[in-house]
Amino acid sequence: MWETILNIFSVTVISSVLARAAPIIFASIGETISERAGVINLSVEGTMMLGAMVGFAVAKTSNSLILGFLAAMVVGMAMAAIVAFSSITLRRDQVAVGFVLTMVGISLSSFLGTPFVRTPGLAVRPMPIPVLKDIPIV
Repeated sequence: MWETILNIFSVTVISSVLARAAPIIFASIGETISERAGVINLSVEGTMMLGAMVGFAVAKTSNSLILGFLAAMVVGMAMAAIVAFSSITLRRDQVAVGFVLTMVGISLSSFLGTPFVRTPGLAVRPMPIPVLKDIPIV
């Protein structure tokens, strides 16, 4: 039993967890700084997902890691510009804008990224409903 507990807290496991959590840690630090400045940006997750997908797609198609990084940065800047424009110029609610951009970023990354990984996302199986299946329009 003690071996299992000690294996969980080994240096290898802890370093692996920290390495894999680094992007989330950096994003949360950036979000904390922006919230301290008075800006609520809920689109961080959608920005990360869309930036990662675009960066991967560009790097894979161009065989250039640098172009992939640049494309991901451009997507991040574009999402931040949309948040800023919507919140400052159009005076929209920061929470609503952030929520919408999170959903758009996650959905776009899933939709546009599927050809690059050849793994479709979750799908809803058709479920026949006896009353509705007899209606020709539905």
